[in-house]
Parts: sequence; structure tokens; C-alpha cells
Amino acid sequence: MLFALFKRFLSKRSASSVKTINVLAIAAGLNLVFGVGYYFAERSVNEGLTLVDSIWWAMVTMTTVGYGDLYPQTFVGRFLIAYPCFLVGIGLLGYLLAAVTESLLERVSKRKKGAMNITAKNHIVICNSPNVDKTLMLLDELQGTATYKDRTIVIVSNAFDELPEPLQKRGILFVKGLPINEETLHQANISQCDGVFILPERIGDPSCDAQTYAIGSVIELIELETGNPIKTVVELVSTSNLRMMHRANTDGIVLSDGINERMIVQEFLYPGIRKTFEQLITNQDGSQFYVHATSLTEISFIELQIAALNHPVNMVLIGIVKQDKHILNPPKDTNVDAGDQLIILADKLEDFISIEEDIKRKRIA
Repeated sequence: MLFALFKRFLSKRSASSVKTINVLAIAAGLNLVFGVGYYFAERSVNEGLTLVDSIWWAMVTMTTVGYGDLYPQTFVGRFLIAYPCFLVGIGLLGYLLAAVTESLLERVSKRKKGAMNITAKNHIVICNSPNVDKTLMLLDELQGTATYKDRTIVIVSNAFDELPEPLQKRGILFVKGLPINEETLHQANISQCDGVFILPERIGDPSCDAQTYAIGSVIELIELETGNPIKTVVELVSTSNLRMMHRANTDGIVLSDGINERMIVQEFLYPGIRKTFEQLITNQDGSQFYVHATSLTEISFIELQIAALNHPVNMVLIGIVKQDKHILNPPKDTNVDAGDQLIILADKLEDFISIEEDIKRKRIA
């Protein structure tokens, strides 16, 4: 039974790992053999010698440490036990070091080349990496938040054979392969991740939207099969593919088509407004947008705005989401109903949550 379990354990390990385990098993067995042999050869001349002492002597001898606290005195102990122990120990030690080094190098190589199975949980998966600079910008924004600052990041891409050096330095994990392949996604432990970003394989190429749709659909199917929620956000190149992308039921869609054109017109009309937009959409500077599912109902939007303005921290309510319709600067008589979400501009969302609690307490009182 134990042998069968051990054999199954070895079958899941790489060749270098199996070699290391085998050497360790042989070393442990020989340590026991030499220890027992030393005990029977020396117990008559070494007063108080125990079997544990003998095994200890075999270990320090095989590892060439040689404390000198115990040493053989009989002919059998010296030449039939100690002498072979010296030779075998030196040989095994060298072989073990070589096996461990090989295993470590293989692991590093597999990590760089994306051949390892990811065991991390609650990690973030990025499907496709159009170029290193774009990926680094995404990482800067994501890790600029308190929630994802120290979260493990995994990139799934077929664009490069080895993870680029700038991404290696950021501690990014890599899985090589097409993200459309379900086996590749499972290698990235997609079912245990906290969220997925799907980027176009090539910047500005509308034909990449079909692959993006396919990846999103596969991830949604994995979510249904496992029952684990996977937050998925995709970048779509062409607006004409928006309807198609909605069918994949992903959690969020960002359109790159037309953004620059709209931005340049705004900059023409109001020079310098670019800096305002940049601060609003970055996690690294200034206040942020938050979409918050409020627990408050039967209250007017203007009342919440006044409560936010009277709060000591910087915070502004700028809109509301009703039935998936985003309304900025809504009419003053707008009421907050069950299921509505509030669009808030604040330093941190916790500040508005404290306002909600204050309003609830006043209602109870």
C-alpha cells in the first residue's frame, strides 16, 4: 500500500525530482545500514554506545562532517564499516548535490518558459501580452490598489518562448500557450483565480476580437462547471464587435476603438483636460471612481449628495446606475431604489460606507 502510494507520488514528479528523491532514499537506507553495522561492531569496545549514537555517527561520516565524538576502534568497525561509509558518503554527497542543482535549474527553466503548473490561488490571470510596455502599464495600475498590491500575477501567452526580463523582475508567473485552450487555462489554475484580464493578441487589430470572445466564452464555461465566480474583463479593439462580446457574458468590456479620437477632440476644445482624465483613470494618483452597490433605499440622490458634502473627507457623488444604465449628474428628484449603484469620486470607498452607516443609525433612532 505504502509502496503504491510512493510510486504514484513519484509519477507526478519531474525526472530530476525523482532522481533527487531516489538519492535521498538510498542515502537514508545506507545511513541506517552503516549505523546498525557500526553498533554491532563497536558496542563491545565503546561503553554506553546506543543504536541512535551509531546512526548519528553514520550520518556525520557520510556527510564528511566528522565531529570526532565517536570513532571506530575495531578492525571490522574501521575497515568493513567506516571505510565503505567514507567512500559511499563522498560519492552520494556529490551525486546528491548534482541532482539538487539539476532539479533547481530545471525548475527555474520551466518557470521562465511557462511550463509549470500554477498552484497559486486568488491570483490574477492576464491572457495575452501584446507587448511588454502595455503589460507593465496594466501591472502598475493593478498593483497601485491596496487590494491587489501583493497579489500573484500570471500571464498566459503564446507570444514569447520565455518570460521577458522586465516581467521576471516583477515576480510575474508565466504559462506558455494559447489562452483559448482550456488545458492551458487550467494550467494557470484559472478556476481558483480572483479575476482575468483578456487583452488583444495584437494592438489595434480587430481580428483579435474573435479570439478574445472565444477566451471569454471558455472562461465563462469553466466558471459554470466549477461554480467558482471568475471576474473577467476584456479589451475589445472594434466597436462593431461589441454585440458579439456581450454574448460571452463577461463581467466588463473596455473599448479601445475611438478613445484616442475622442480624447484628442476634448484636448482641442479644452487644452490640458487630458491631465484631468489621466488622474481619474489611474490608481496611482488622486481620487478614484467607485461604483458602489448601496444598501440604502427610499432616499433621494440629492440627500446622499448633501450627506457626502457635509462629510469631513473629500467625496462627491456624481452619478447613479439604474438597471445597467449609467446616469451622470442625474436629476435632483432621482430616488435611490433597491439594486441601484452609486458612482462616487473619493479617496477611498470606506468613507462613503461610513456615511451609509450614519444614515442607517439616524433612521433607527
